[in-house]
Amino acid sequence: MLMSGGEQMTDEALNKMKMRRDVFLLAFADVQALDANDRWSFYQIAGIHGLPHAPFDGVDNGDWDPRNPDWWGGYCQHGSPLFPTWHRPYVMLLEQSIIRQAKQFATTLSDADEKAAVQDIADDLRFPYLDWANQSSRVLGLPEVFTITDVPLLYPWKSFSATSIPNPLKSFVMPVNVGKPFSSSDVYNPTAKPNYVVPSQGTPYTPEGYATVRHVNASYQSQNDKLNVTLMRNANTTLVEGVHAMFQHNQWLPFSNHFWSEETHGDGSQYGHYASLELVHDFVHGTLGGSGGHMAYPEVAAFDPIFFFHHCNVDRLVALWQYCYPNSWIPAKPLQLNSEGTYTDEPDSQANAKTPLTPFRSSAQNANIFVTSNDVRLVDAQCGYSYPEVLLARKEGWTPAQMLDYVLKLYEPPENFIHRWVLMIERIVKRAFNGPFRIRVFIGKPDADSTTSLSIPNFAGEIQVFARSTGVRCANCEQKQCMRASLDLTKTMVRLGLATTPLANARDDPFSSDAAAPRNPFTIPGSLRLVFVDMQGRQLDPSTALGSWQGPKVSLYYEKGVPREQINEFMVDDDVNVSPQTLQKIEVSYPQLSIAGAAQRSS
Repeated sequence: MLMSGGEQMTDEALNKMKMRRDVFLLAFADVQALDANDRWSFYQIAGIHGLPHAPFDGVDNGDWDPRNPDWWGGYCQHGSPLFPTWHRPYVMLLEQSIIRQAKQFATTLSDADEKAAVQDIADDLRFPYLDWANQSSRVLGLPEVFTITDVPLLYPWKSFSATSIPNPLKSFVMPVNVGKPFSSSDVYNPTAKPNYVVPSQGTPYTPEGYATVRHVNASYQSQNDKLNVTLMRNANTTLVEGVHAMFQHNQWLPFSNHFWSEETHGDGSQYGHYASLELVHDFVHGTLGGSGGHMAYPEVAAFDPIFFFHHCNVDRLVALWQYCYPNSWIPAKPLQLNSEGTYTDEPDSQANAKTPLTPFRSSAQNANIFVTSNDVRLVDAQCGYSYPEVLLARKEGWTPAQMLDYVLKLYEPPENFIHRWVLMIERIVKRAFNGPFRIRVFIGKPDADSTTSLSIPNFAGEIQVFARSTGVRCANCEQKQCMRASLDLTKTMVRLGLATTPLANARDDPFSSDAAAPRNPFTIPGSLRLVFVDMQGRQLDPSTALGSWQGPKVSLYYEKGVPREQINEFMVDDDVNVSPQTLQKIEVSYPQLSIAGAAQRSS
């Protein structure tokens, strides 16, 4: 009914959808079963992102030295303006492999009608997306199809008798060892189950024959209940708020990646205090992977099949954002460099719309021609696929402002305030702790630490830092890279009664009028508390880990957003910054700000 606009679907149409679904699952399973040396195999495609740090299909850089520790060993673009566009052909590559296997599957069918139908379906298969911020995720968590051991086949096949298959969406069994075993203690290796312990630093090791996991326990099994509780909590707070916030920015650099900030890359026109697409993406990785899960670690995240469903949704959000702001694109001037580098790009190389997105070739005749961001700018016009909202908008002739109104309504937070307080943390050293970590934020809880419950009203949320370990090649980014992150404090302040007293003309908004910004609400020592924890929830001390680190730069922004009813065509012009108006910016430092476990400065 959803696919047919609410009309009752005929049995013939429903059966065709069931067949399409089954073919996708069967073909995806066949891709995972291909030999690890086959370039179309899931192992080879997943390995493009990080480990095993080997050339894919012979694509490397003639100047690249595998002994050079300064270069990042994977192809993926992170912390770069090319983050959204690089992952677009990445998902398309896996999609192409699934199409190839679907065609091969058709040749095995004995029933002539089924063979013809699958051959007809194959070229039209498109990769599905997992919307982790929609109403279903907020209420029900992760769809069951990602967690069940065997997935049922829904079409009544005549060519074979199987009614279910091992679920290719749940996990992927490693055909070879991935990573390095931990020598410090056997308990850090999966072979130690039922006494497995998630290592506190570095990238987890996965032996041959072991499957990818999510929120792993001591028996090296995924904990689906824990995953669902985490997803439902985060989808209702950080994720939906983050998506809503990033659609209120109309310029590519702050939208596209988590490294852009006024302090490090800005030209004075950007505050950099919005949730970027990549920052929200990072939080999903931590949410789905959890403690010890592959998704939480950049080096091995792509080996979990859910990675591609996640990135398909990221790509969908990019497509919707592009519809809203059609004139905004990667700047021609190198305002931001690819500071980490990739397997083929030197650190601090230029990143623009013409930069080759290696290892994705665009020509079957010339192996030296690679896809660029310009080649994949528009999904429906250039890439051969689309998304439901884009199709609807094209059909109805929506203007960009109408699409923006639709998206802001679709991802409107449960408590959406026009006036809001946003916490901005800059100078987060991304690779400070030899792997991913989280920053928990508490209000009015000066003694909060890693053991403090996340269910108390003082907990405002957490920031996920999707960082690589220092054990991989990337000394350049290890030394230099800082990122910025934001967190909406509004609902927590309202819950604690810290919101500015509403005035008569404020209506249902609990904040002050347009005429004046309120005073700093955090004047009491210990008003804001930051707690750094690893993926297992163990407390970290940033001052110890970073030595001479000067600490994060923390600011509080009091903003006024634009009500949806006031959205117009003027707002979608990329020359006009339409982001929420900053009425006041307050820097927060010791003693109002404290960090758990860190030695406090005297001033």
